[in-house]
Amino acid sequence: MTLRDIDSHTRIERRTIAGQEARVYLSPDEIRVEWRPGRAVYLGVRVGDRIKNADRDVASARIDEWEVEEITPERVVGCSLKTGERREWNREALERGLVVGNYATNLTEFATVLVHEIGVHGGRDPYVTVVVYGDNGEKYGRRYGFVDGEQRTVEYRDQDPAVDRLVPEMATVFDELVTQALEDDGYTVQ
Repeated sequence: MTLRDIDSHTRIERRTIAGQEARVYLSPDEIRVEWRPGRAVYLGVRVGDRIKNADRDVASARIDEWEVEEITPERVVGCSLKTGERREWNREALERGLVVGNYATNLTEFATVLVHEIGVHGGRDPYVTVVVYGDNGEKYGRRYGFVDGEQRTVEYRDQDPAVDRLVPEMATVFDELVTQALEDDGYTVQ
């Protein structure tokens, strides 16, 4: 393990998890793990977030879910939403479990928004795709087509099924982020 100082308050530990490099931020009261460094994928957990014994942020009666009550440098404590019982994890084991898919966390914020213009290929018209990464390790994409051959005016074409599963509050945030990112890159959204 290698430690690296980011600033006077944050340190990063490099770990190998499931054969991949991961960067674990050593914030005493928040979990943040960048897995597959160099890509915009990360997992974040704060007090009030939820941990699920699932590999994705999904809902099911068979999935146990805990609300995080405490995060320290050594442990994480959660309260079961079904039974009210407390559960304690070793922090490092939970960080690893999140990366390998033993646990999942809920989406609380979007971290990175990328806009890409895709040219003609495979018989398709050019389009713009927007990919938004969440703090639950998942990505959400939406595609826009150009209006009447104009290269700066776009309209909604389709989106990933993951976007359809967003709770209304996060769907609103997603819509605003996507529209703002397109406008920031010089597109007009119809």
